[in-house]
Amino acid sequence: MALTCTLDFEMKARKITTVALAQKIGINESTIRKLRRNQFSMIDAANLEKICIALDLQPGDLLHIEPDNPP
Repeated sequence: MALTCTLDFEMKARKITTVALAQKIGINESTIRKLRRNQFSMIDAANLEKICIALDLQPGDLLHIEPDNPP
């Protein structure tokens, strides 16, 4: 099982850039890039909360568990 993040999709749907989101919520651009690319090993709860508030989402809208070997 792998935890995936759909932040890239959600940002594209809202037409917001990494730079704009980082400035809006005050977190590092590299943190957002890692989440967009699913290159993260952990997610800080405070950052997740800021992203969800800024994009009007719930954490479950962003994070999904994907099977390792889809059918």
